[in-house]
Amino acid sequence: MSATDRSDAIVRRGQESWIFIYIVLGFALTIEGLVFDMIFYFPTNFILYIVVGAATFWLCLYNEQFQNALIEWKNRYENQAR
Repeated sequence: MSATDRSDAIVRRGQESWIFIYIVLGFALTIEGLVFDMIFYFPTNFILYIVVGAATFWLCLYNEQFQNALIEWKNRYENQAR
C-alpha cells in the first residue's frame, strides 16, 4: 500500500446549470449558423457549420472545464452588486 496525495471531485450539475448550458449551446449554434451563412456560400458554409457546430456541441456537453467556466461566468454575473 502506498499513500497518495490525490483527491477526486465529482461534480453533479443541477437542472438549473444544465438549462443554462443548453441555452448557451442554442445561442452559440444559432449565431454560428448566421455568421457562416452571411460570410460563405452554400457548400462551404454548410461544411463549416457542421464542423464548428460539432465542436461547440462537444464543448458544451462533454468538456468539464468549459462547463465550469460557463457556470463561473453565470455565477459571477448573477452575484454582482448593482
